[in-house]
Amino acid sequence: MTETINLTTTDQNPCPRIENLGWDDLVSLKRRLSSRVKELSEKIIDIERNRFRTVNSNIHVEKTTLNNFLERTKQIRSEVQSKNSHLLLISEKISQSKDFLSMMESRVSSDAEGHLFQSLAMLQKALDEKQYKSPREKNEILSSVKETSMKIEALKAIRVIKDQMREFDKESENLRNSLKLLDEEHRSLQRKISEINNIIDELFDLKRQLSAEREVYLKEYNEDLLQLEKINERLDHMASMRKRQREEYGNALPKDTLFKLKEEAKKKMDSGSKLSLEELQLLFGD
Repeated sequence: MTETINLTTTDQNPCPRIENLGWDDLVSLKRRLSSRVKELSEKIIDIERNRFRTVNSNIHVEKTTLNNFLERTKQIRSEVQSKNSHLLLISEKISQSKDFLSMMESRVSSDAEGHLFQSLAMLQKALDEKQYKSPREKNEILSSVKETSMKIEALKAIRVIKDQMREFDKESENLRNSLKLLDEEHRSLQRKISEINNIIDELFDLKRQLSAEREVYLKEYNEDLLQLEKINERLDHMASMRKRQREEYGNALPKDTLFKLKEEAKKKMDSGSKLSLEELQLLFGD
């Protein structure tokens, strides 16, 4: 069985002219508009107090994180510059040490150290026991002692230089590893910065969408308020007109008078003449 639905004037015409509506339809339309105004008001308040606040809070959080990442990238650049300068200095020291080592090793054979100590001991013994026969022979021994001692000191210097070079190599390797880690961190930060910038752009897009949505709601809100104002004015006018009719004719107009007024109003409408509100009310009233 099909259910029959009776439509009021406002249901049949979604955008009716207020002047064409009767009392009951105006009251019904007023209720619907009041409900819509309340709903629009809640949506506007939700955007202004909640959704805008949430978006702005998220933007603040993301910008704070972004600034921290940017600050860290600055620190990394400074650290990289400092470590590169230090690495260059170490490289120069290694180069200088290699040159000096090459020069020293050309003067002293590295496997002669034991022999040199032995020779020095024998020379020193010859001096102590005065195993020389003349001052000239003594001077020759002294000269040999000096030369042997210098060679021994040279070998010591070679060992020191080699130890320093090992330390330089170790420090250089540590610097390179540190630079590699800084580079990896910098690359990771760049990816994160790119992601955060995308998130911030999306949040600002959302904020613009919320602003546009709010403007739509505000426009509808203002239009509905204006419509409600017109409806209230119309209802006030109709109530006033009814009051005057009751004062003049009692609870109802005489049938012949009412018929005559309606006929005159209909003739005016058919001829295209402008009707008064009272005449429209007689033709289209409740």
